[in-house]
Amino acid sequence: MNNPDIKIANINSLEKLNNPINKALVYEVVQRNVNHSLKIYFRFQQEWVNRAYKVFNDFDTYIILIYLFNKVYQNYSDRFHYMSMDAFFEQEQITIDKLNLIEISKDLNIPKETVRRKINYLQSHDIIARKGKIIYINNKALEIQKPTESINGIASVLAKMSNYLAAEEWFGEAVPKEKIVSFIQEHFTVCWEYFYRFQIPYIIRHRSYFGDVESWNVWGSIGLVQIRSLIQESENALEKPASKSHLDFYLAFLKHKAKRGINASSISDISSIPRATVIRKLKSLEKNKHITRNKKLEYSIGNSRENIKGIEKNYLTTQEQFSEYITTMFNLMKHSKFNL
Repeated sequence: MNNPDIKIANINSLEKLNNPINKALVYEVVQRNVNHSLKIYFRFQQEWVNRAYKVFNDFDTYIILIYLFNKVYQNYSDRFHYMSMDAFFEQEQITIDKLNLIEISKDLNIPKETVRRKINYLQSHDIIARKGKIIYINNKALEIQKPTESINGIASVLAKMSNYLAAEEWFGEAVPKEKIVSFIQEHFTVCWEYFYRFQIPYIIRHRSYFGDVESWNVWGSIGLVQIRSLIQESENALEKPASKSHLDFYLAFLKHKAKRGINASSISDISSIPRATVIRKLKSLEKNKHITRNKKLEYSIGNSRENIKGIEKNYLTTQEQFSEYITTMFNLMKHSKFNL
């Protein structure tokens, strides 16, 4: 091998592990603790999405960049290679062979012309370089993409989820956050490929439903106010049982009336999306009955019948894939050649 920092391991055969953790069992545990697990998950997800927007003040550009990075991680895995975080981000330039705009557009469900504009932006800012179908990820991109905060954030989520899972005999002991951070840093390209396998479809799914990621993030900022209010009410009212499944929680979310909504300025402050853009997105969301507005110009989630099923489908898909991601990470930590 030319690069001594590249290590070799068979990392494509999780299904062949001895006594692997079962995704269906993980899903059931997450459901039984749905109020707590969603509180943990949504807090991390909002922080991650908001950080993603701040990189370029544009979601599509960021999605394309992380897609390119994930192509590198996938290529390493296909060759049974992996690298630590420090080794990966110390590189000067990384090459991606045989990638074109049509492939990116198809995989991300982003129009080809939009992809072309964003790729040109990345080139003009020396973040990537192109030569035919070869794309070079430059050092500037590596500086932008080093995910120290995101690793700490997802490690916190996984550590808290392991506390719930540790109540089950088949899971074993809970894994502390510090060990998870170290594990991800040491086996970075493997762990971050699985992270992006979860995150990229999650974002694209909502981009496709709402038309753009900004609209989804505005809607999500409103939804999180309602979710936090629902969870707080459930925690305070002992006579009112918490939701017992993802679907129970979703139905309770639709019925819940928070005492207060959220206004355009607060959404802008939380998301870093300019207030004028937020207002445009709010008008569109209100027109399509995704949200409602009160006399104080505070917004809440709408529950029109035409929107309920589409959002429910995305929500339930996300919860299944979140459980799959959790399962994969703990299988890597507990049952693979990488075990802690």
